[in-house]
Amino acid sequence: MGYLCLFLSVLSNSVKGFFGKKISNRTASFKSAVLFNLIRMLYCIPIGFVFVLFDGGISSLSVSKEVLLIALFAGVTTSLFIATWLLAIQKSAYTAMDAFLAMGILLPIILSAIFYKESVMLSQIIGLCLLFCAVLVMGAYNKQIKEKLSIASILLLITVSVMNGLSDFSQKVFIYSKTGTSASAFNFYTYVVAAAVLLVLFICLKEKPATTSQAEGDNFDLAQNKEAMLDKRKLVYIGIMAFALFCYSYFKTLAASRLTAVELYSLSQGLSMVFSLIISAVFFKEKIKPLSIVGMMILFAGLLFINVIIF
Repeated sequence: MGYLCLFLSVLSNSVKGFFGKKISNRTASFKSAVLFNLIRMLYCIPIGFVFVLFDGGISSLSVSKEVLLIALFAGVTTSLFIATWLLAIQKSAYTAMDAFLAMGILLPIILSAIFYKESVMLSQIIGLCLLFCAVLVMGAYNKQIKEKLSIASILLLITVSVMNGLSDFSQKVFIYSKTGTSASAFNFYTYVVAAAVLLVLFICLKEKPATTSQAEGDNFDLAQNKEAMLDKRKLVYIGIMAFALFCYSYFKTLAASRLTAVELYSLSQGLSMVFSLIISAVFFKEKIKPLSIVGMMILFAGLLFINVIIF
């Protein structure tokens, strides 16, 4: 059951990633990324409410202060992750973006081992090493098909990776809290908090004035192009991303109660890399080169050590 929930989570994440890539060319600034994701969170709130009704009824929204604090932690890290992700995906190839995110899985694995005594076997350590080798190979692949990453881009990717890792760990914190709260209620409050954080960010951020060349080009200033940014097609895309995002976190929370951190987050990231390679090749015409194939082979070897080979 845990692996089924994980697969549904990864599938939902791939749908979210596909539509995120489709609208990423409209996020020329951090404020525009915040705006898109604020709208997505506002979509997630009613979606989450429907999940709550089916999962345990409206009474399940009555939760303890402990759950609200965990949801606060999850909401802040989630909001910062999704806002920076939409900007970062512009800076790297689609597959290399997911490969870099694999670095972030160390956080929930290490923190789960420290705070919840989840064991990590030797074979799983070998698998993690192989997984990071795959990340390095994918980084070289990214350099082949796009320009070399700048220091600013690398720092942005590190931020995305850390926020993603902390967001993942919040699910383990919730599971081990044993409060009896449903996963749907926890994720509902997570996205309420995320929406509030993004709203504050959007209000506080100042938009840089657009230059003439920017106004004429594809990347345009948020203040001068709100109507174009928020056309009906983009709102539909954001709606689909919102539903996929809630399903992603909901099923991943369920999987977290059945799988250890090293199994859950390594397998989740590995499968995401595979799906990303397929999506990037089929829909975004990113060329599959020998390096990407080698990277996938190393990745599969790593996943084999983490989930099948035991010693």
